[in-house]
Amino acid sequence: MSDESDSEFLHHTSCEACGSSDGNAVYSDGHTYCHVCQAYGAADGEEGHAPKSRKSAEGLIRGTAEAIPSRKLDNRVCEKFGYQVGEFRGQKCHIAPYYDAVGKAVAQKIRLPGKDFTVLGDLKKALPFFGQQLCRDGGKMIVLTEGEIDAMSVTQAMGLSWPAVSVPNGASGAKKAVSAGLSWLEKFDKVVFLFDEDAPGREAVEECVPLLSPGKAYIGSLPLKDASDMVKAGRSKELVDAVWGARLWTPDVLNDLDDSLLEAACEEQEWGLPWPWVTMTKATYGIQRSAVYGWGAGTGSGKTTLMKHLALTAIRPDLGEDHSDFMPMPAPRPVATILYEEPAKRTLKTLAGMAMAQRIHVPGTDYDKAQAREIMEGLRPLLKSVSLKGARNWETVKGTVRYLCNAEGVRDFIIDPMTALTATSDDERRALDGIMAEMADLAEDLDITIHIVCHLATPDGTSHEDGGRVQEKHFRGSRAIAFWSHYLVGLERNKQDRDCPTTIRGLKDRLTGDAVGPFIALEYDRETGLMVETDLPDGNGGTFKDETDDEI
Repeated sequence: MSDESDSEFLHHTSCEACGSSDGNAVYSDGHTYCHVCQAYGAADGEEGHAPKSRKSAEGLIRGTAEAIPSRKLDNRVCEKFGYQVGEFRGQKCHIAPYYDAVGKAVAQKIRLPGKDFTVLGDLKKALPFFGQQLCRDGGKMIVLTEGEIDAMSVTQAMGLSWPAVSVPNGASGAKKAVSAGLSWLEKFDKVVFLFDEDAPGREAVEECVPLLSPGKAYIGSLPLKDASDMVKAGRSKELVDAVWGARLWTPDVLNDLDDSLLEAACEEQEWGLPWPWVTMTKATYGIQRSAVYGWGAGTGSGKTTLMKHLALTAIRPDLGEDHSDFMPMPAPRPVATILYEEPAKRTLKTLAGMAMAQRIHVPGTDYDKAQAREIMEGLRPLLKSVSLKGARNWETVKGTVRYLCNAEGVRDFIIDPMTALTATSDDERRALDGIMAEMADLAEDLDITIHIVCHLATPDGTSHEDGGRVQEKHFRGSRAIAFWSHYLVGLERNKQDRDCPTTIRGLKDRLTGDAVGPFIALEYDRETGLMVETDLPDGNGGTFKDETDDEI
């Protein structure tokens, strides 16, 4: 059998094996695959050319694609989607198939009498939407419905010529599904939401439409409950009119300076979230939301360890310093780490060791493995370790951040290093200009915090690895990093001096401008693996504004 991952879908045709009129998909290498009966036709050059039955995913059942009179759906649309009528545990059922990215059936939603449902196979392996395997990768319009029958009803009403898909878990799971399929939906000029005309459906639409880029989302309205009811009532023409007449969704972009806004603006400014160290929290008024923090340092200055410390104390606030005299301890919160230079295994091991106050990632360390496993189990629900080594581009990262925020509730992100996002770009400077502008907008739009670790250019004087001072102009690639970051921080350390602490230097503070200059020094504890506060090398433990630095 050919490697289907290297071939591209061309068009649909009839299937000799089951008689489907258009369920058979033809690919660029010559192989075919029927989405109705799972028959496989050999590629050009393969031995044997007669269609042969491909094995279904383990646990899936087979039925027949036929008309559904109760829904006034004909056999053509059922064949197209592979929607079948069969039997499950002695009961007649409807079978809605879900496919993966290479066109293999991996799951089925089984609809039983009385509107009971069950799922066979692994729905997590499937494409985000029912019917997505039939659609091109982008185009003029896609219609998004709340259920499988609705998607087929729209497709039939529009003469099988326009694509329609549905979310897999109804209105309650619509936001999560749209977040997961956002990058695919964005490839269409127009995304028409045609959800049920009830409270859950309308609420789901309001949650989903802001996820798309401006000008993409359209909202259709129906005189009956859903698309299926329109077809059943013989009102298919009105259904088509509802699709083409969908109104463009536009957010309210003007701030109405009403009493509620004035009242909110008069409220006392609250502290942000605590850093692991009290001195740093007081100097910066805490970690802020809707903000990008740019961290710059030479190699060996402790930036990766510091990022892990931030992640650990977000997940386990009890491990940070006591802030109770001026702020309450926050609840544990999830953190997403996008670490291009470190495997997830090492990240998890180091974090567990920091929680145990032992460097368990160092060979020869004697530690309680059961305790380490218990701590890792505790970290697992809130640590979202993202592996994007094969996708070093901003578009993938942006979609991942949106998904994790909207679907998983993550509001703290760490990207290390920033240069990974421009590794394949022909013009690093121009690429960073666009990325940083979008990243700042993303942080404010989602009300999240993004920490980015940046490489530094070689300075004219003392190198950063020898303790040279970090300046805004040293952030490699573009002045856009300094311009668009809400906060800019430099880490300074002479790594040739084993006992030299890391000085944290504030370079930019958009909130107040107070945290500019060296305001805290941290040393790495070689027994615990933690970074602990120590005296600044110059003995000055307070913040100060350094007027000699270049301005942006």
